[in-house]
Amino acid sequence: MSGAEAPLITEEAPERGAPSSGTRLGAAGAQGSRKYRRRSDALAYGDRYQKAAALVDLAEDGVGIPEDVLNDTRFERAMGFYFVYLRFDWVWSLNLFALILLNFLEKPLWCRKDAEHACDQRDLYFLGQLPYFSKTESLIYEGITLVILALDIFCPLSYEGLNIFWKSTINKLKILLLFILACDILVFAFSAQPFRVAPYIRVAFLIMTIRELRMCAITLYGLIGTYLNVLALSLLFLLFASWLAYVTFEDTLQGKTIFSSYGETLYQMFVLFTTSNNPDVWVPAYKISRWYSLFFIVYVLLGVYFLTNLILAVIYDSFKEQFGKQLVQMDSVRKSILQKAFGLIDTAGQGYLDREQCISLLNELNKYRSLPKTSREDFELIFTELDRSGDFKVTPEEFDDLCNTIAIKFQKEPPPSYLEKFPFYQSPLCERLKSFVRSRQFDYIIIFVLLMNLVAVIIETTLDIENSSSQELWQEVEFFLGWIYVAEMGLKIFSFGFGAYWMEGQNKFDFVLTWTIFIGETLTFAFPSKLSFLSNGEWIRYLLLGRVLRLTRILLQVQRFRAFVATFLTLMSSLMPYLGIVFCVLCMYCSIGLQIFGGIVYAGNPILEETDLFNNDYLLFNFNDYPSGMVTLFNLLVMGNWQVWMESYRQLTGSSWSLIYFVSFYLISILLLLNLIVAFVLEAFFAEMELEKVGETDIQNPTTGGTRRSRSMRSKGNTVDILLHHMLCNE
Repeated sequence: MSGAEAPLITEEAPERGAPSSGTRLGAAGAQGSRKYRRRSDALAYGDRYQKAAALVDLAEDGVGIPEDVLNDTRFERAMGFYFVYLRFDWVWSLNLFALILLNFLEKPLWCRKDAEHACDQRDLYFLGQLPYFSKTESLIYEGITLVILALDIFCPLSYEGLNIFWKSTINKLKILLLFILACDILVFAFSAQPFRVAPYIRVAFLIMTIRELRMCAITLYGLIGTYLNVLALSLLFLLFASWLAYVTFEDTLQGKTIFSSYGETLYQMFVLFTTSNNPDVWVPAYKISRWYSLFFIVYVLLGVYFLTNLILAVIYDSFKEQFGKQLVQMDSVRKSILQKAFGLIDTAGQGYLDREQCISLLNELNKYRSLPKTSREDFELIFTELDRSGDFKVTPEEFDDLCNTIAIKFQKEPPPSYLEKFPFYQSPLCERLKSFVRSRQFDYIIIFVLLMNLVAVIIETTLDIENSSSQELWQEVEFFLGWIYVAEMGLKIFSFGFGAYWMEGQNKFDFVLTWTIFIGETLTFAFPSKLSFLSNGEWIRYLLLGRVLRLTRILLQVQRFRAFVATFLTLMSSLMPYLGIVFCVLCMYCSIGLQIFGGIVYAGNPILEETDLFNNDYLLFNFNDYPSGMVTLFNLLVMGNWQVWMESYRQLTGSSWSLIYFVSFYLISILLLLNLIVAFVLEAFFAEMELEKVGETDIQNPTTGGTRRSRSMRSKGNTVDILLHHMLCNE
């Protein structure tokens, strides 16, 4: 940043001094600055290091502050309002949850349309167990959430201003939907209506408000065109194969019973494309001639193993392109904030920051970030990570990587044991004991005990199912093994020290589980008659579940398996936006299902008794209320006999138009969303494993001449960001 450019935020008068060098600037920032616990106070009253630290913290948070706000002359006042708005973030988040929860609690419209008290007959209509709001309760609930939602939408006006606020398409859309939602509530309050848009708008607000869901939705919107192209190819294949099947089997038993018309043939071949009715649909043809099976085998192979995988490949390729565009936009916003922070510190216009300036910034940043307090040594290591050129200067280009660098936490060497101050702890006997506990022989002994525990759990579970009195003997064996685990935990704490013991996640899991089971078993044996809940046989089964969890330690002894578990936990956090989009799609389809299928599944319906829903005892999986509809859609999502619902509701409605609902759900939720999730998991898993290997290499080859006594660990919140950037770099 040029020295001729005036910094956006200037020093508050009077200044504490005018150092002549970057070193003196760093000293002033590190030693003489006042402490501001809130970022808004730092932006309004702090010195340039505190203001820069607050901006870096904003960049690390990933919050998309409009660039016009950053360049506004009323920046300090605007940011004050901005942080006031953020302090109520928990209120806005809770209100979103309340909006979605209302979908599950409001009484279905078909109840009011057909009979006011129809939903009170839960057994008759196979309804769920959640209570329903009355109309008055629903209106009060909706009114409160509407007011909070309006505050959430219009509060940004205080720090963005009307001009900037109205430039945002998202803000315009939110205001439009808020107006429609208010009108819908008013109409619902004064008249009975067969249709409401409120359930859909609630889900739309959830997507627009949560940044990760909004980004995922934008990505999906960008790849719709490519998806429709490959879907058209699949449709042509289906149309041709259905025509060929209709012509081939026209005068056979297959044609007379199943392929009775081209429309019916198209429907059955579509279901066969999903393999849900295989081989039932071609059994009549197979009875006539075994050679007919070749037609269906070729069709399934082409459809399932070629076309569906082609769809997967096309979706994934388009996804990476759209995702890359979003990352570029996010990085642009982040760089804008970071360059502003750089300019606040580099007031002399040198074009770089020296070591003391960076450390002063990190010292101030330590007050605002949510990471644990870090030491001066960590600051040195972070500066070394930033200074890629090794010239002890951080250029603006290197400074752009600050957010990723400051998210690195350095795991120190284990702290010394508290017992080291006692002379006996250094005795030869204690040294031999500590050496034995740290050896592989001790691990093998514990593994042997775990295997014995496995045998005991299997025997005890079998006896518990059979209600055998011999179970008490094996409970005593388990109680004895519990003492062994307590002794193992004590020996490890004694040998390593509690600080070193607690640094390992496996030890934390084992510590909590061991004490929970041990206390439960002790109470069971000591007070079986005085405590009524302990005399219940179910308590023993809970202990059995805990003991099975303990056996996972056997698998954790394998290093590669531990790496898989760590990778799985990392991927789960990165997958949440995509799983959230799937949930939102289910909510949308559930609302549609309630309004077109609600109330037609009930006991005594003569048409229902002729459907596969009745024959397969699937009556509880219906669209009569929201919870039941969500469970039903989950069954459709996993393709569990999904054609049963599609065919049954066609019979119940008496119209083939109902097929559009199920076919569109398959095309959007399964072919599009689930394929996207599968592709993302595959690529992200490979990228994460590569990053793990890089991390292991760093541990095996320490740098900085042996002065780095710690290893860098990516924080949980930053792992996903690095992972996604790594995926983009591979392109």
